[in-house]
Amino acid sequence: MEPDFIFRIQKCPLTHDYFVHSHDFSELVVILEGSAVHIIEGREYPVSAGQVFLIHKDVSHGYKDVNNIQYVNVMFHPEQMVQRSELKLMPGFQALFYIEPFYRKEMYFKGMLSLLPDQLARVSGMLDAILQEDELKQDGCRLMIRSYFCALVGMLSRCYSENSGREDNKAMRIAEAVTYLEEHFLEPITLDRLAEMAFLSKRQFFRVFTRNYHTTPMDYIIKRRLDYSCTLLRNDSLSVQHVALESGFRDQNYYARQFRKAYCCTPTEYREKQTVHHSPKGD
Repeated sequence: MEPDFIFRIQKCPLTHDYFVHSHDFSELVVILEGSAVHIIEGREYPVSAGQVFLIHKDVSHGYKDVNNIQYVNVMFHPEQMVQRSELKLMPGFQALFYIEPFYRKEMYFKGMLSLLPDQLARVSGMLDAILQEDELKQDGCRLMIRSYFCALVGMLSRCYSENSGREDNKAMRIAEAVTYLEEHFLEPITLDRLAEMAFLSKRQFFRVFTRNYHTTPMDYIIKRRLDYSCTLLRNDSLSVQHVALESGFRDQNYYARQFRKAYCCTPTEYREKQTVHHSPKGD
């Protein structure tokens, strides 16, 4: 593997209690068979075949009362996931990877993903494909692992949406509000609207969002609009004013200030840099 590709996968048959520990990376766990008591952040709850959960970095966890349990650990850095922009449009992805870990205690672990037998069979097959690529390390294994892992995450996200009752699952309701934000960030969006969709007060939604996404909802929207504007700026036929309007900014001066704050240059300077960077070199 290349040095900057942080990814490990292992199938773990556990025959004894496993001490509480933490990692500096995220860990996706799929229970294949057996049962145990999972200890996470001082809380205990039973886990069994078909259950899937994400452990964020620096979160302590371990196992006790182990009973013929076998699980697969996938250790990765979320920022290295391919197709994240597409995955973020799936409510199940938002719930499983961002929201449910935050609400785990409050929901008494009822928001965890539990796969049906046929779903577990499909997921197990996808995990075996990743394990094989990781073991053989043939040409292109990094590409194959990333592609298979992206497909796995997509499948788990779909299963989360299918299996969780929306009315009883706070994580899913919040995830649908975040997905709405991802789909409509170019339109006028208010904190009131997002909180209403999540069945939360503005203060609660703000707290949950900021905790999980490490920025405020409004700052997140601004960043998405700015990123989108960068793609438009690569088209020389569009004026900066037009780019600002198309990116959801009604005030060009406000757009320019936010752009400079984010990228340390003006939209015009950014466009010039892109033109120089992509122009063909002379002989």
